[in-house]
Amino acid sequence: MFERKFDLEEKYHMLIDLFVSSLFLIYSFIVNAGIRISGLYMDDLYMWSTYGEDSFINYVFPFKSTRFRPVYWFIAWLELGIIRNNITWIVVFNIIFAAALAICIYIYAKKLSGSRIVAILLAVVFLSSRFSYYNISQLLGFMEALCLAFLLGILYLLYTYISKEGMENNLYIAVTLYLLISFTHERYMVLLPLFIYAIFIKKGKALNYIYPVAACGFIQLIRFIFIGTISPAGTSHTKVADTFNIKDAVKNAISHVLYMIGINDGPEHLNGVPWADTALIIKYSVGFSILVLITIFSLYIYKLIKNIKKKHSFHDSISISLFYLIAIVLCIMSSSVTIRVELRWVYGPFVCALLLLAHVYGEIRRLKLVNANNMLDMDFNNYMPLALVILWCVSILPMDLYAHGKYNKVYIYQYQSRYNSLADVSFGKYKDEIFDKDIYIIGNYYGMKQSTADTFFKVFDKNKKAEGLSVHLIDSYKDIGQIGQHMIVLKEEIANNAFSDVTDMLRNVKCEIIKGYYRDGWMDQEAEIYVMADKDGNINLELMYPAELVEGQQLRLVVDDKEEYFMDITENISYFNIKKEPFAVTKLKFYYNFYLPDAQEQRGEDKFSMIVNIID
Repeated sequence: MFERKFDLEEKYHMLIDLFVSSLFLIYSFIVNAGIRISGLYMDDLYMWSTYGEDSFINYVFPFKSTRFRPVYWFIAWLELGIIRNNITWIVVFNIIFAAALAICIYIYAKKLSGSRIVAILLAVVFLSSRFSYYNISQLLGFMEALCLAFLLGILYLLYTYISKEGMENNLYIAVTLYLLISFTHERYMVLLPLFIYAIFIKKGKALNYIYPVAACGFIQLIRFIFIGTISPAGTSHTKVADTFNIKDAVKNAISHVLYMIGINDGPEHLNGVPWADTALIIKYSVGFSILVLITIFSLYIYKLIKNIKKKHSFHDSISISLFYLIAIVLCIMSSSVTIRVELRWVYGPFVCALLLLAHVYGEIRRLKLVNANNMLDMDFNNYMPLALVILWCVSILPMDLYAHGKYNKVYIYQYQSRYNSLADVSFGKYKDEIFDKDIYIIGNYYGMKQSTADTFFKVFDKNKKAEGLSVHLIDSYKDIGQIGQHMIVLKEEIANNAFSDVTDMLRNVKCEIIKGYYRDGWMDQEAEIYVMADKDGNINLELMYPAELVEGQQLRLVVDDKEEYFMDITENISYFNIKKEPFAVTKLKFYYNFYLPDAQEQRGEDKFSMIVNIID
């Protein structure tokens, strides 16, 4: 075995590529700054909760599920094993993987275009794309990102299979990736015609057609065994077989195309900013980018026509262009058959479109104009295409960056922000103390289920148990009595799509301390508080004297500056009831003729007398 030695020029280019890759990583963190996960919800919460509860086999290969995605579930099982309860790592992991995808696009686009500048620009457009919102902000976003990785692999392998001799093995590897991507997300089963086209263009042997067709048949067989159908499930618990119609599919396909050229063709809750609400300057920028894109492809077609007599060159260029166009169409078709279009589904065909643009640029540079002997023609061939690609990238980026600032309008982000807030005001504030608390959540406008509430807080426990914690969903603060030290009370803040911690506020509403009383129950010789009666109008006091009783110890209790009660303290623990209207706020003044002689501390001007608990 001999080792390949790299010459100086190769090392130079490798260093540049390494430097560029590091810039992609930095930019990936910059463009996604502000995206975070501190609480899980819905599908992400379900994925987390089932990890560790199911066996490895049941988790990765579930029977009778609506979907069958063992490749992703295997990766998720590994990821969750690493993350455990450190869920803030999810976004970091997703950002790093996005940068890795950008590096792959950069390498691929550089090969297609023959230009490092073009490749860098297209990778930056990829990282900046508004279509990345789901990939970055969700645990399940890695599933979409993983599909993009497999898609890039398939495209590259088939491209090299078509364009080079002796690349049969690349076809077989691509078929393997086809199996992997289809078992990551069933949407990509639709790529089968791309394999057929590649083999046809390559004029491959008849046997080669069998491999992708057999792989597709195997996919359908396994899906039927595990889920009982070969029909893919739609979004929002729908079935494609039930909801599909051609008219809607065509409409969705058109929406895909509009999204890809910079126009948000959909409602606010799906894209954050509908085209009608988009800033005028952004509309102008998008419009200009479309004109530039038309110019680029017009120039490409013009050069093709000029080179039509060079049959081999013409045929190869058209064949590869059609290859990427077919990939775009197939990816659009696969996500147009359900009930709506979401940005995350446009990412796949958009990646294919970026590669098509890289190919077109490379072909524009390669295809020479007939009789291009003067300086103007050479400048046109060398500089004009690059200028156009730069113009397109510069003019399309504002829309994507603008849309990044509107993510809070997208329904996924609204949910994520809401549950981030719940995590912030609970575990974020109290840390591990919450596992010894009773958590009360006031209001249910958000429709949180008890099972969701219970599971949500388990995420923060290293042992996934949260055994000392209980969660109660209540309609009003009136549904609970006095706020004890073991309680945390949270409240929906609908106007802010958030939760707030109202424990201290309600503690003061239920029992407002004027002087001489402390939250742990200790009371000075003189004390004054306001207490809210319970729903039955009761104020129940528990009085504790933790020392030896002395004859003559007495409490004078004044209620609302009107009623006066005298209690002889003859027992270490005694009880007293005051009857008022339900939820009435009552002033209580305490006067003791004694104090605790052996008290080890003194918090106010007076000495401690007793421990007084207001009990339900």
